[in-house]
Parts: sequence; structure tokens; C-alpha cells
Amino acid sequence: VGLLAIGAGFINKFPQLMDYKLLGIGLVFFIMGVAIQKFGLSN
Repeated sequence: VGLLAIGAGFINKFPQLMDYKLLGIGLVFFIMGVAIQKFGLSN
């Protein structure tokens, strides 16, 4: 649920977030969150 809120926030503010560094950081956090959720729930 938290990841969806963060993702929606990134999509909503995408025109202002054309800074690729900030977008990259967001993407790294998103991928880490997905990986933690996937492996955490599978155990």
C-alpha cells in the first residue's frame, strides 16, 4: 500500500521530477521495496 502511494506521488509529480538523479533514487527505493516485499512474504 505504501509503495502504491509513493508510486502515485511520483507519477503525479513526474513533470516536475525530470531530474534523473531524483528519479533514479526513487526507482532504486521502489525496486528495493518490491524485492523486500516479495522475499519477505515468501519466507
